[in-house]
Amino acid sequence: MFKNESRDILALRGEALDLLGVAWRYNNRNELSVARRAAVELLDLYVGPKH
Repeated sequence: MFKNESRDILALRGEALDLLGVAWRYNNRNELSVARRAAVELLDLYVGPKH
């Protein structure tokens, strides 16, 4: 989950995830998430697992 009040910041985050091929979606107006198993595993390759 990534939360931010700035739509510009959320859009940048979404664009970066798109470039990496990571599936994501908006949960609400100020939050996006990466939740599918394959997407989380791919994101972990780039930034490491969340602890």
